[in-house]
Amino acid sequence: MTRNVPAYALYGEGHDGFPDELHVETITARSARYDWHIRSHRHGNLYQFLFVSSGEGTAYIDAATHGLHPAMAIALPPLVVHAFDFTAGTEGYVISIPANVVAAHAPAESHAHAVFTTPFLLSAAPDAAAELATILQLALAESSGHRQKRSEALTALASLILVWFRRVRTAGNPESTDPAGSAISLVQRFSAQVEEDFRRHPSLADHAQKLGVSVAHMSRVCRQITGRSAQAFVQDRLMLEARRQLAYTSMNIAEIAFDLGFDDPAYFTRFFTRHAGLSPRAYRSDPLQRIRPPE
Repeated sequence: MTRNVPAYALYGEGHDGFPDELHVETITARSARYDWHIRSHRHGNLYQFLFVSSGEGTAYIDAATHGLHPAMAIALPPLVVHAFDFTAGTEGYVISIPANVVAAHAPAESHAHAVFTTPFLLSAAPDAAAELATILQLALAESSGHRQKRSEALTALASLILVWFRRVRTAGNPESTDPAGSAISLVQRFSAQVEEDFRRHPSLADHAQKLGVSVAHMSRVCRQITGRSAQAFVQDRLMLEARRQLAYTSMNIAEIAFDLGFDDPAYFTRFFTRHAGLSPRAYRSDPLQRIRPPE
């Protein structure tokens, strides 16, 4: 049975409409009142970002586990299940931006939007971390104040924050200059196919044939836009579903294997172990063993 994962506007505050163009608060402001433990939850219509300036902890994102450290930044699209365990005294910021503000900044067919379609973690270089900290200090002051033109200021600061995440995420991978957005469109169609068919394990050749391109071109464009090869993209989707089912359902490992299209549970176990670094049973039995180096 799937666990009941609550949806909030801001953590612990229900799921009613979000009134501002941008909300910024410190990690301490919300986490300290919950003994530095934020339980699994999601946001229905908010993109959420986190920046750790000092301290450490653990992030649980869609059933994957990541160690937190200073200068780490996280981006979370709507509906992604996440939780945090911070060490006491951890400093940093939590940023919430409504989906309509992100859509205005990064339209659905743009490369900018593609950056924010999946959750990601990154370790910022010192100069980039200092730049984001400065932006967030200004955003925190504006978000918690009541100055004139507040809405316009919050919208501008939200754009600055989104630009920062785009720049750092795509560093060394310039955004496509194709005005028709053909590369983005191809990846979006490939992603839709993967979402529909990942349990049936079609080959990359099958995917490419449906898309009307070669396997090499499909994989090259996929890497350009997502940073992952086409094969890795498919495997990531299988692993995401495997982690979700191990973490949030009571299905046994054989049932999960068959549900994900594996004819042999032993082969599923080898597949999962190769990609996660531990067996499905170990992953399910001890969440502390799930910690992996940050991406």
